[in-house]
Amino acid sequence: MARDFSNNSTTSAAVPVTVVATTPAVVGQWAAPVTWPIVAVHAHLLPTGEILASDGQTAGATARLWNPSTGVFTTVNNPNTNLFCAGHCHLGDGRVLVAGGHIAGHTGVKDTNLFNATTHQWSLAASMHTARWYPTATTLPDGRILVTAGEIGCAECDAPIPEVYNPQTNIWTELTAANLPLPYYPHMFVLPDGRVLASSTSEHPIITQVLDVNAQTWTVVDPDPVDGGSAAMYLPGKVLKAGTSYHPDDPVVPSVATTYVIDMTQPSPRWRQTPSMAFARTYHTLTILPDGEVLVTGGGNTTDAVGVNGAALPAEIWSPATETWTVMASMSKPRLYHSTALLMPDARVLVLGGGRFNGVNEPTDQLSSQFYSPPYLFGGPRPTITSAPATTTYGGTIDIQTPDASRIAGVSFIRLGSVTHAIDMDQRLVPLAFTVGSGSLSVQAPANANLAPPGYYMLFILDTSGIPSVAAIMKIS
Repeated sequence: MARDFSNNSTTSAAVPVTVVATTPAVVGQWAAPVTWPIVAVHAHLLPTGEILASDGQTAGATARLWNPSTGVFTTVNNPNTNLFCAGHCHLGDGRVLVAGGHIAGHTGVKDTNLFNATTHQWSLAASMHTARWYPTATTLPDGRILVTAGEIGCAECDAPIPEVYNPQTNIWTELTAANLPLPYYPHMFVLPDGRVLASSTSEHPIITQVLDVNAQTWTVVDPDPVDGGSAAMYLPGKVLKAGTSYHPDDPVVPSVATTYVIDMTQPSPRWRQTPSMAFARTYHTLTILPDGEVLVTGGGNTTDAVGVNGAALPAEIWSPATETWTVMASMSKPRLYHSTALLMPDARVLVLGGGRFNGVNEPTDQLSSQFYSPPYLFGGPRPTITSAPATTTYGGTIDIQTPDASRIAGVSFIRLGSVTHAIDMDQRLVPLAFTVGSGSLSVQAPANANLAPPGYYMLFILDTSGIPSVAAIMKIS
């Protein structure tokens, strides 16, 4: 029997659905906060299951490795660079690449730092051509890294020329013909045709365009700038964005709750407004869940980066089937500017950070993390994966051993996260087709690297109730 969940249909509803309840099976549940030694302005899920996080402002070289299983923190400070407001993503071999960083004021650095998850060591790679602060890093289908935007010495002075890093040769190449100034932290997504979508930024709305990296050309997709402080590609080519994108140095204004989707697999894609969130938010983060829904956490009802009194404590979950939001349980800490969130292999979401706006040791600094368990973790027994390969290849077959094969209804392939400033630069979900055997699943790996750029992913199996397993982490190349 074969099932393919890659062609989900969506319908538009008139109003968002709001649920008032307290049972975990309906609204999920937050664990008690865990004290951290740093504010996790930047956070990365490593192939080992550990979290690499670095701090902000003058503490930007301060980094910690956290083992969620043991609760142990290991100091892994960067010896080279203040990583505050750098861009980052995962390389195909599992290392974390961090591009840029901070010197002072609006001045960034040319440094490229690599973190090895096995040795727990930092190393310097070749320097970029341009010093960047607030850039975005994107893993391309061929394993190279695209870096766009970043301030270059003054407010709103945005680096116009993208660069591409080749980890095999340790060489950066400027895409001089693709000259286009983009504001801080543009939201960049590799599309199923291999081009890269620039959908918005965490700081300002922009015209939506796509970049052909090899041809070094930009093409306008939607000429109307559309707001959206956080974004996520919840299915290949389909992007959700919600809330307010706003520069924290600008005058304080009310946040918005607007939500938009775009389907880049259609012939003439345009942003389409869908029902709004229940809470207006700025400085929030969207996190893709194994069942294909999207969680929003954090943010506040104004663009005040330290406005904790207006913090949105309830989480919300967006359904791609109904395009509506449902209110979930409330966290106990306000998470505003510089907050982060990561999907974990156990299908919980780790929410961290917040603060470090004007310096260190501010009253609004959040030196903690908190786990959120979505409702699917309270719906009954979880399916289990008893055996899975450590690696797979494009178009290949992934053999999964599970005693729950007969009740599996979906398989999700989700890239390990690398998140800062309301955007996870790596997360993407690819639904995988599969056939059911006796105590096993034969799963079709992504057909090509446009769908899943090389690197490490979490493979979840989900039962007919949408309950996910603990993920198997595997490398695709």
